[in-house]
Formats: sequence, C-alpha cells, structure tokens
Amino acid sequence: MDQAMTPTEVANALGLPALKDRKWQIFKTSALKGVGLEDAMEW
Repeated sequence: MDQAMTPTEVANALGLPALKDRKWQIFKTSALKGVGLEDAMEW
C-alpha cells in the first residue's frame, strides 16, 4: 500500500524504541493478501 507507514514509522509512533527492557519486532503484514501473518503470529 502506497500510503502505509513504514515499520520504522510505526515503531516510532508507538514509542517502541524507548522500551529498552523489552524485545519487540514489527512485521509487514496484509490481512487481505495473507502476507506475513504466519511469521508475525509465530514470533
């Protein structure tokens, strides 16, 4: 999607870089196409 936020933009918008004591990861997914969902759920 052309208007979708990048993973970095999402992380920054959620303040994730400030969570130094937690592991976090952003996955590119598309519920409509089923892309990336399995990887995200397994993580």
